[in-house]
Amino acid sequence: TSWGTVVVNSDTMQTADETIFAGGDIVRGGATVILAMGDGRKAAKAMHASMS
Repeated sequence: TSWGTVVVNSDTMQTADETIFAGGDIVRGGATVILAMGDGRKAAKAMHASMS
């Protein structure tokens, strides 16, 4: 983006390349640890679902 962040699906945290997940500051810019942890949790669930 123009802010230097990565665009992701907000439900899965997947980027345009479905094999890459991102979260935290690279997606939101400077944000809280709580939000980054939530992003990681969403990404982990989506990764697990994609492998099952």
